[in-house]
Amino acid sequence: MYSINVTKRERIPPLLLGFLAIFFQIVLLREFSAFFYGNEITFGMVLGSWLLWGGLGSILGEKAEYSTRRFALVFQSVLFLFPFCLLCLRFSRFWLNILPGEMAGIFSMLVSALVLTLFVSFPLGVLFVFNVKYLKGDIAQTYFLESAGASLGAMIIHFLFIPTLSNWHMTSILCILGLILVFVSIKKGAKKHSLVFLVAFFVAFFVFDLPSQKIFWKPFTLIQSKDSRYGKLQAIQTEEQISHYNNNLMIFSYPDLAASEESVHYAMLQYPEAENILLIGGGVGGSLGQALKYPRTSIDYVELDPEIIRFSLKHLPRSEKDMFRNPRIQVFYQDGRAYLTRSTHTYDVIILNLPEPATAQINRFYTREFFLIVKNRLTEKGVFSFRVPSAENYISSELQDFLSSLFFTVKGVFPNVAIVPGNTNVFLASRRPLSLEYGDIAKTIEDLALENTYVIPQLLIDRLSPLRISLLRETVSNGKGKINRDLAPISYFYSSVLWSSQFGGREAKFFGTLSRLSPFWLLDLPLILCVLLLLFLGLQKKKVYFYLTPLAVLGFTTIVTEILLIFSFQTFYGYLYQRIALLFAAFMIGLSTGSFFGKRRETIRFERILLIQSGFIVLLFVCFFLLKLPPPEILFFVILFCLGFLGGDLFIVSNRLYIKEKQNYGMGYGLDLVGSFAGAIIVSSVIFPLVGLLPLLKYLILLNSFCLLFLFWGLISREI
Repeated sequence: MYSINVTKRERIPPLLLGFLAIFFQIVLLREFSAFFYGNEITFGMVLGSWLLWGGLGSILGEKAEYSTRRFALVFQSVLFLFPFCLLCLRFSRFWLNILPGEMAGIFSMLVSALVLTLFVSFPLGVLFVFNVKYLKGDIAQTYFLESAGASLGAMIIHFLFIPTLSNWHMTSILCILGLILVFVSIKKGAKKHSLVFLVAFFVAFFVFDLPSQKIFWKPFTLIQSKDSRYGKLQAIQTEEQISHYNNNLMIFSYPDLAASEESVHYAMLQYPEAENILLIGGGVGGSLGQALKYPRTSIDYVELDPEIIRFSLKHLPRSEKDMFRNPRIQVFYQDGRAYLTRSTHTYDVIILNLPEPATAQINRFYTREFFLIVKNRLTEKGVFSFRVPSAENYISSELQDFLSSLFFTVKGVFPNVAIVPGNTNVFLASRRPLSLEYGDIAKTIEDLALENTYVIPQLLIDRLSPLRISLLRETVSNGKGKINRDLAPISYFYSSVLWSSQFGGREAKFFGTLSRLSPFWLLDLPLILCVLLLLFLGLQKKKVYFYLTPLAVLGFTTIVTEILLIFSFQTFYGYLYQRIALLFAAFMIGLSTGSFFGKRRETIRFERILLIQSGFIVLLFVCFFLLKLPPPEILFFVILFCLGFLGGDLFIVSNRLYIKEKQNYGMGYGLDLVGSFAGAIIVSSVIFPLVGLLPLLKYLILLNSFCLLFLFWGLISREI
């Protein structure tokens, strides 16, 4: 057996390290998601920044002087710094100079992620090295215990804490528990007076959750906040209007007659005799009431998070609450896309009443695959509609590309597509011809005696001007026209480009340049540079390069594959905010299992690295073919487990061989994390939305294949 015997008390610090690391990651991802309106780009930026500082902390931690007192002090410091970082994140809008509810820029995201993760992940990287020294140099045992602690932590967080507590509340409780464990396990290094101070700080942090949110929303008034499984819900009052936000993205305001009327009537006026209507999202904001104006209709309303309705109805008038008792309305609490996929019911009108595709979760409702599902659930005369923000008069090139991608995507599924111009564009699609003739629509409104405020003949005469309709269609038709797909979410990218254009300067230029790059610059050139680097390292003829290089490729491969699986899971199932801890748990359980078997081997041979590297290539091929299906939800967890298993095994094998040559406990761990940083930053925010998931997997297979050839070179040349 390679590992030395350790006592139960000595196992606590590395277990606690893994537990805290996964807990901090999950909470930080959820808080960043809540602050940056659920945009999954933040996931890659936070993970990438986290891995960068963790890797550097591990590499530099080897040079730090170790003592039991310092060991305990670093643990206490990171427990204090994490709540402090959450506090800084919550108030970061003040130094980013943005209003509450306003979108921040990509660079603001990146800077925030880099700065805040520095104070938490860097000391955690140092703690990995200190834990190895605490266990008398047993890196295999340390890595196994750390990954086991992370596995346990992810499961506890998912099943116990997320359903019942806010992010700040569970941070306070778990930091207190972590502090107690530090004092129990590292008795010589811990001081009692610091225990009293830190416990008082964590209690104050617990109490300050709601007051801090109220400060964040000033000058508006926060009247309620709640962390649900699917996001952070907040109700904001401004004079007579109440706005509801989910992850800082406004889902509706009440009263907002203009939005609720246009979300329903443009579709219904195409088919006023419709009987069966499906409303996906946004029913609480007044859309249900507008649909009920058509006396023959029965409405199926689909909402993913039941808490949105319970939360919202507390602040709405009695008429809105009574509406949910109307026998013509049936509410389904599930994902709208999943509902349509499983349902056999057909509808006369399907209204998508969700925000624009600014996140991967919402973009999945604007893809060709989703539009095909909608088409199959519509009757022959059925109408489908959705709305996206636009511009009244001037359409910029960024907005043109965004609208064009949506137009050509829906046009590729439905033979007839019409677009209502205005500050909000209403897309209408059907198998049958559609009419935006002002006279026809005005007559229908009058015949039905609709008591509207905004969708009325007097206001429509300008909005439905034939010249405006023609100019809008011409502008949209002349755009790039790229098709938005599940695994190539180009509309999601164009939404980011459009969003960045409001900041001007560097961000607009950066995204504008990216949108014009060919696949050669995004995929081919980076692969060529990696191959040249492998060639250079091979010519150096040093054993340590053949031991360490697979760790860097491992870090890059695992994080890119994780991100691709996370995006795919979000695309297919749409509730990542709820499942993120469980997905991490699957990977970490695999990591701990792989490292457990790795550390139990009496002898380690270099050929084992080649076998594991081959396993990565096989697993990537499996991912490539499975994601075309799409796969059942359980397979995401199986793949992440296998990915973690191979990663844990490779980490142990490579490090044991490397440490025989050079006793450096932090280098292997650091290279793994630095490789992960490169993958997380580049893939999540740039390459994935532009080129799509499947091409990325192809190049990932090629990279790992070249790494395998590099390892064979080392074996054949007898350098190993």
